[in-house]
Amino acid sequence: MSRKLLQELNGLNRGAFRQFLDNFEGEPHIAWYPAAGGDFPDLLYLSPAFSRMKPATKPEPPPPDIFLHSDYNPWWFGSRVRDQSVVYEDGRTKVSVSTVEDLPRLELPLDPEIICFPERSRAVGRVLFLDIEVWSNALGSLRAPVVYVCSENEAFCAKKMLPCGARISHVIHVIYGGGCGGGGRASGVWLLNVLPKLKCEVFVEASPDAVQSGDEHAIRLYPELAAGHDRYHFEEIRRERWADFDATWNLVTSDGEATVL
Repeated sequence: MSRKLLQELNGLNRGAFRQFLDNFEGEPHIAWYPAAGGDFPDLLYLSPAFSRMKPATKPEPPPPDIFLHSDYNPWWFGSRVRDQSVVYEDGRTKVSVSTVEDLPRLELPLDPEIICFPERSRAVGRVLFLDIEVWSNALGSLRAPVVYVCSENEAFCAKKMLPCGARISHVIHVIYGGGCGGGGRASGVWLLNVLPKLKCEVFVEASPDAVQSGDEHAIRLYPELAAGHDRYHFEEIRRERWADFDATWNLVTSDGEATVL
């Protein structure tokens, strides 16, 4: 369940994130952006305003209610992430933080065969609830809640998300790493195996899908990340430029041919 994962990340905290959960009825739609770094365009690209500006070719699921970001080496932590701080700004977009709440720490392993820098930074293990404000010259202003988990994506999925039975409506695979910029030794292609397990409805893809050594090691280390028996296929509903890549929005539909790694 989506709520169960969020409740476990909140723990016994009684702050802003608890208030969000208490005020939200039902199961929230969660967008997961693994290897997010300091990147927040998913808040724009998955917003109702963007859907109106760039309509999909077919009806698409409801937009996310909350965004879940994970990265073991979020370089932008520190003095830049505080209440009322600006974490990104250019002539077209401004991203600022209006609320920062520390949630209970999540201690997960870092594997040197998956990531490039297994030495633990101060950020590793932190979990934050962020209230993010985004201004775009094309889409105007919006606010969105974000939970940021400072952990290795593979360990977070295998040891926290899947055991919670997490239901993730949107999964984003953009600029995952795979050795580029010190991101890691995996391309993130293993994500294809867990889409059915996460009940994913929309997969946004812009990263190369070549299998790398880190992907293979992650599946040996965490068999939960291997392909299951569920079958699915993609149907492209939108294409848009994301950073330096052409990203595609894909409906994930059952009864297709499963991708096996």
